[in-house]
Amino acid sequence: MTRIRASWMFPAAVIAAWLAAQAGFAQTHTICDVQAYDDQGLSPLVGEGVTVRGVVTLPPGYIQSDRVSMYIELDGCGVNVYGGDLSPAAVDVALGDTVLVTGGVVEYLSASTGAGAVTEIEVATATDIELIAHGPVPEPTYFNLQELGHEEQEGRFVRTIGVVRQTNYEYSIYIEQPWSGAEIQVYQGFNDSTDFSGFDIGDTLDVAGVMVQYDRTAPFFDGWELVPRFQSDMKIAVPPEPPPPVYWPNASLEVPAFPFRPDVGDVLEIRYAAPEGSEVVMEIFDLQGRVIRTLAEGEYTGRNETPDHYRDDFFVEGIKGWDGRDELRRLVPAGVYVCRLEARDRAGRVTTTTAPVVVGVKLD
Repeated sequence: MTRIRASWMFPAAVIAAWLAAQAGFAQTHTICDVQAYDDQGLSPLVGEGVTVRGVVTLPPGYIQSDRVSMYIELDGCGVNVYGGDLSPAAVDVALGDTVLVTGGVVEYLSASTGAGAVTEIEVATATDIELIAHGPVPEPTYFNLQELGHEEQEGRFVRTIGVVRQTNYEYSIYIEQPWSGAEIQVYQGFNDSTDFSGFDIGDTLDVAGVMVQYDRTAPFFDGWELVPRFQSDMKIAVPPEPPPPVYWPNASLEVPAFPFRPDVGDVLEIRYAAPEGSEVVMEIFDLQGRVIRTLAEGEYTGRNETPDHYRDDFFVEGIKGWDGRDELRRLVPAGVYVCRLEARDRAGRVTTTTAPVVVGVKLD
């Protein structure tokens, strides 16, 4: 799948930025300054000429073979350096080199689809990329899949582990974290520098690459892709262990904050949680402190009985319904009531929580 770069956002501003840069008026910024974002997910420096320092994490020629598209990173921020009129052979830099880049900040958006929002520093000539020093090959920063897919990771050289859930060997595969459902698209570079055909659904992959955005709708906070640089960036891995089960440390209630009408058959859904194995009592009180109805009494357990099923917690909240009736199954009058949950955990610690309940009635 080939994406055609057809237009640029704010082209006049970009040209002005280039001219300013060439005249020596580009402002020194950090990559993090360039990758800051507004409420639309776009860089506040769009249209400005900047000079930034960074370490090469992806050299020219690996993502696109016919033009310069390279990534640099410093202090936890990364960005694409793009030269549409430059051949990769014109820029002699390698992995780990420290460079000084001068160019105009743009947000790439496709003329045909409007998709993209890739933050880039566009350079005009090879001299806009100055080699400062050679350095060691950079290592990717590890994130689990739940941590990826945020603006803060755009342009960064990262690594993650996931299970292949979908394949389109022509250009992409999807990997997921089974217990949470978090996922990322692993996208093949335009230079076909990687081959996905050796991976099958169910394989666990350890993948390194740069985080690229290709969002199709504003505001631009989605459309994340992980682009490996070469075949060695993808390895079969041992599946990661799911995190330990999460226990609720306290009694917890969630009651809808609107009146319900038991006179027409409404049933109020009350969600609750408590420490696993605790003794719980859930009661409805009137405003005089009298117990109207006991909804739950006994040991609390929400254990998912399929331990081999991946989840980020193996315990689900309980759900109780109140039909607006007292212990004698009589409808209670309209008004305000209080739902109270008390939980005594296995260590004997007692926690309680309350929430108001409003019983409504039809108005004439």
